[in-house]
Amino acid sequence: MPLCDPAPNLTFGGRSYCFTGTFNFGQRKACEAAVSERGGRCGSLTQKTDVLVIGLYATESWKHSSFGNKILKAADMRAEGVPITIVSEEHWVGHLQ
Repeated sequence: MPLCDPAPNLTFGGRSYCFTGTFNFGQRKACEAAVSERGGRCGSLTQKTDVLVIGLYATESWKHSSFGNKILKAADMRAEGVPITIVSEEHWVGHLQ
């Protein structure tokens, strides 16, 4: 998967997050609420998205899954110079404290 390596420090205030996949943390609404509670925004993947979080249950066949399109789009955007961070759910959860 095209995760940022090394994975960067995440902040929330004023930043835009997008979620894709299935999450151990809970349903997408719970993930979005965690970001909102910390001053961030959530929405669709656009040129203004700061962080794409990929759910823990992404499999090796992610390119062929329904959420794979979002991951590919984010990777393409990053390759074109859009400053989007792509991280795993595990990395994101580690920054919620």
